[in-house]
Amino acid sequence: MLVGITGVIYEIFKVEPDKRELFQDLAPLLWNSFGTIAALLQEIVSIYPVLSPPNLTPAQSNRVCNALALLQCVASHPDTRMLFLNAHIPLYLYPFLNTTSKSRPFEYLRLTSLGVIGALVKVDDTEVISFLLSTEIIPLCLRTMEMGSELSKTVEFTDS
Repeated sequence: MLVGITGVIYEIFKVEPDKRELFQDLAPLLWNSFGTIAALLQEIVSIYPVLSPPNLTPAQSNRVCNALALLQCVASHPDTRMLFLNAHIPLYLYPFLNTTSKSRPFEYLRLTSLGVIGALVKVDDTEVISFLLSTEIIPLCLRTMEMGSELSKTVEFTDS
């Protein structure tokens, strides 16, 4: 069922930019809908076993990247950002940032995870920065820069 939900929402993200404002309340809807965040987290943790050894398929990566796109929406919204942070949801992304495989499915997973973290730090909020600094985000970002493609390094540099 979740694949269908994330697929539909992913299509929303592809809507023309001038029509995206119709979905400005998507983050609170996702956060306040019963079981939605739990389902997204289940989608994320379901691929932990294929991270090491690296056996992630493109389909698995795509499914999780869709879930991460929804979480990025929640992380970037002013009404849900602190709820997202207080639930420690960024910690669920750290295993993805810790991967070393240079294959495309892993690269997309790292990039999309960086997008979620980037959505948090784009707002100048000391609570967000303090939370992230209290975790292992700095070594993970350094690893991502070391392991990733030029695109990963660019995303990392501009979001940090």
